[in-house]
Amino acid sequence: MYLKKSSWLISLACTLFSVVRLLILQKFSFSALSDSLFLFTLLFLIVGGFLWVFASGFFDLFQASFKKRSQKSKTEYLKLSEVGRSSFRFWLEPAGILLVLSLLSLLMAIRK
Repeated sequence: MYLKKSSWLISLACTLFSVVRLLILQKFSFSALSDSLFLFTLLFLIVGGFLWVFASGFFDLFQASFKKRSQKSKTEYLKLSEVGRSSFRFWLEPAGILLVLSLLSLLMAIRK
């Protein structure tokens, strides 16, 4: 398994944004960098986690029962498992990279 180039670029952009923001605020430390990177990690992890649960098919039964309940419309619907099937890796890969970077900067902060 390999990581996509976009995952590395997104992670790099988030890291650079965090470093520049901390430098502008003149509050740069490795613990502050770890906190900032972890906030980006949470963003990607929450969205990716929801898409992963959708892709697992957990909510398809609920969706089908609601569709059956309102039989007025005969239109075809898109299953929730098809919504997140291809996009949850896009969100979880940068989350993993940013989590590792956050933990590394936390280790560097503890070493001092």
